[in-house]
Amino acid sequence: MNTEIRIAKEQDIPALCDIWKSCFLDSEEYINYFYDENFERIESYILTVDKKPVSMVNMLPASFKNNNDFQPAKFIYAAGTLPAYRGKGYMGKIIRFTKSEAKKHEYALFLKPSSASLTEFYQSFGFKINSYFQLVSLLPSEKQTLLVSDISCTEYNSLRNAAFCDTPYVKWSDEHIHWCIEENEYFSGKTLKFEFEDKDYFLLGYPEENTLIINETNLSLNQLKHLSGALCNVFGTEHIKAYMPDASCCEGERIISSVVYNTSICNTYVNLILI
Repeated sequence: MNTEIRIAKEQDIPALCDIWKSCFLDSEEYINYFYDENFERIESYILTVDKKPVSMVNMLPASFKNNNDFQPAKFIYAAGTLPAYRGKGYMGKIIRFTKSEAKKHEYALFLKPSSASLTEFYQSFGFKINSYFQLVSLLPSEKQTLLVSDISCTEYNSLRNAAFCDTPYVKWSDEHIHWCIEENEYFSGKTLKFEFEDKDYFLLGYPEENTLIINETNLSLNQLKHLSGALCNVFGTEHIKAYMPDASCCEGERIISSVVYNTSICNTYVNLILI
């Protein structure tokens, strides 16, 4: 059997969708939506066996920033292999290929592993644990009124960069922020701006049954506790789960937010990663 790794072309999108559907629980509608909105800005590689696409990896552009240190990076997302072709080392071949390209072009690779076994799998290829979230669960304080408004991707990114620039963090383009806002809306979420204590804040979250899932905010944990009732009121929920930066939050369940390859920038705040 002849195997080849190549960059995916537009005509490969149906094959990419088939591999995705066989590996993950996402709906066909969402998968098509993802590629419709993102294919031109991402890199998707496929491994073919006798010209049939059987494995894939998608990579989204980003950068690692730490004060004056800056490194281009690519976020690995939705990597998988058709069930009939698993156990043959094809995913390992793609990972080794992406590692070689990262070394050649001096960019970092990173991903958020969804399980301990996946963390160990990538560690076997030289990836290292780089950063953590604190997943905080909150019951709301008394319900208050909070004046909120929508926020553009440009303004969100500006506030985000200001909030996290004092620590190592992943910097995203306005285009990626735009996608995250759209994707959040797709899942009935809201991306908001509001003023609190004479300062502007942002929050990206969505309701999951009766729980507000906050994927990102520049509120501190104490501020979030204070506003929890108001935020539950805005989203129509009764509980909150929030992914908070490990560097500034010491409460909650500490979970891995990224494993990385080919970077010297450590403890990098990673979010807006389609979790």
